[in-house]
Amino acid sequence: MSHRRSHTCIRVLASAASLAAGAAIFTAPAALAATGAGVGVGHSITPATQHAALAYWTPARLAAARPLDLINASGHQVSAAAEHQSAPAGPSASVGGGSPSSVELLGSPPLVSANGAFGVPTSDYTRFPYSVNGRIFFNNPDGGGSCSGTSVASYHGTSLEDEVWTAGHCVGNPEGQHPGVWDSSAVFIPAYNGNASDQDPFGEFSATSFYTTTAWFYNSDLAEDEAAFVVGTNAQGRTLGQAVGYDGFAWNYSDNENFNQFGYPAVSPYTGNSMIQNTTSTSVVTSAGSPGQDVIGTPSPMNQGSSGGAWDIDWTTSADGYIDGHNDFISSSYPGTMFSPYQDSLSNTIRCFGASSC
Repeated sequence: MSHRRSHTCIRVLASAASLAAGAAIFTAPAALAATGAGVGVGHSITPATQHAALAYWTPARLAAARPLDLINASGHQVSAAAEHQSAPAGPSASVGGGSPSSVELLGSPPLVSANGAFGVPTSDYTRFPYSVNGRIFFNNPDGGGSCSGTSVASYHGTSLEDEVWTAGHCVGNPEGQHPGVWDSSAVFIPAYNGNASDQDPFGEFSATSFYTTTAWFYNSDLAEDEAAFVVGTNAQGRTLGQAVGYDGFAWNYSDNENFNQFGYPAVSPYTGNSMIQNTTSTSVVTSAGSPGQDVIGTPSPMNQGSSGGAWDIDWTTSADGYIDGHNDFISSSYPGTMFSPYQDSLSNTIRCFGASSC
């Protein structure tokens, strides 16, 4: 991969503004103490709670889950500069993804050649690399909710591959309204198909531990609203990576990219039952939250429920590509634009559950 982070102006803010069962259990690392110290904060989930989550999510509760709102960034300060230039972020790096032996590889020509959003054919949900995308269900102080997420290269390594990448507000501090509060009863359903009798073709994977940035969890910093969580095995005893494969992950890459974006938006014209793909490119780069932290915007029609869905670079229907962002928040100043935190070294530290590399 030849991407390098751009140090030239892309497209910028013109003025100061406020942006409007039976699953095997893996032992969580010691770094998961619920503390505000350091760049990340984690939360371990007891085995009993993990099993209870799998029993809790009946078909009726899945259907009733409220899609978590895309945060409208009202009141979050952004760069006041008339022209924004990306700051150096260190050397670019990545880890590769992997395909499972038991999932059919799509291997067909790209479905589209131009920008735009479309529903992924349901026959492709269970084919790699589409199979790595799915829907997250959880409880938070506002009730049952849903987000989107993606199987990603795990800090555990290729022997397990048991990790999901998503937005920080999909694991804790939901919608920035409850600082210091974690979700509960969380499960990941890859290749979710709400229009079929078999909604979970690969089963459900209960969360065993969460990890997100301290800046998001305690301070609602949208520029660092990113998270990972580990899951147990499905009812057949298979890890997430064994069942569906996993995406690669990139950090400190260019903030001017072409993306294939995935998610389960759930507000009209969408229903949350279907996987949506959007092919698009960077249209705005600015700073929000932490001083100097980039956020990236792209044209996108996705809405509530798509939070946490992956933005892949170098993706084709025969290659999983690399996660380099996710659906995160919107701004009333930029109608039709979806924003993501810029993935830097901190993003990889979150993927690595507090380690600088993994």
